Amino acid sequence: MFVFTKGKSNDLLSKEISNTVGKYKEVPNSGILKNIDQNMIDQFKKDGFFVFDACLAENQVEAIFEYAKTTPVSYLNTTNNLQQYSKDKVIFNESQPIAPRYDFTNDEILKCSTLQDLIFDFSLLKFAQEYLECKPILDLAAFWWSAPFNGIGKNGAAQMYHFDLDRIKFLKFFFYITDVDTNTGPHCYVKGSHLDLPQKIDRDGRYEDQEIEAIYGKENLIEITGKKGSIIAVDTRGFHKGKELLNGKRLLFQIQFSNSLFGQVSRETNWNLIEEKYKTQASEFLYTFNNIS
Repeated sequence: MFVFTKGKSNDLLSKEISNTVGKYKEVPNSGILKNIDQNMIDQFKKDGFFVFDACLAENQVEAIFEYAKTTPVSYLNTTNNLQQYSKDKVIFNESQPIAPRYDFTNDEILKCSTLQDLIFDFSLLKFAQEYLECKPILDLAAFWWSAPFNGIGKNGAAQMYHFDLDRIKFLKFFFYITDVDTNTGPHCYVKGSHLDLPQKIDRDGRYEDQEIEAIYGKENLIEITGKKGSIIAVDTRGFHKGKELLNGKRLLFQIQFSNSLFGQVSRETNWNLIEEKYKTQASEFLYTFNNIS
């Protein structure tokens, strides 16, 4: 339906959700994004991505990185083109990568206190509410390493252009935990492609760079590089990809807020792993955190 209507079906449903759900009357004006103004929201609505001036503190980046490099995780198994994640877990080894991507589970994410600080950050919730135009729902958190792997597993590692459609409307916050330049896997986004679909897009799936460039123009294909600690908001209904790494490594944390849980089955968050200081917040903003059980 999304492709058939060129995105209009989702837009209409989102308006109905906004009118029905409404917004929180007040969200505390605190958090890592500092001051959120309407110009930021307007620019995000226009382009589909926004790079914040604010960034994570050095001690936050260090804490997250230290946790990630000592925690065993599953990896994308590219043997025989299975494109599935392994049952066994390994410590990420930058010098000898065995996969293009290594993913942490929800429970593994929550065991890092600094990542919980981001999940419950009020400024992210506030920005999400203004963009979604209703109370946002904490949909998912994701955390993963990326490594060079000679083009193997590009599809499963989301290193080809595609659009996401897990929900009706959503946005993601990306946090670079390592420095990201053009050779170490920058997030690539097609500027303005979240607004509607052109007639030439007639299917869901992965697209080669040349296909997207021919449709949208090279000038609209944006590489988002940044120092460790950089924070980016992205509407991944628009075309995007993680660029294949040529060297080094990339560690990235992601939080997604949605206007509805209609769609893909979501991963519930374990209430027992939530720190006490955030349980009250989750109860007060229950609509946002109702995916915690």
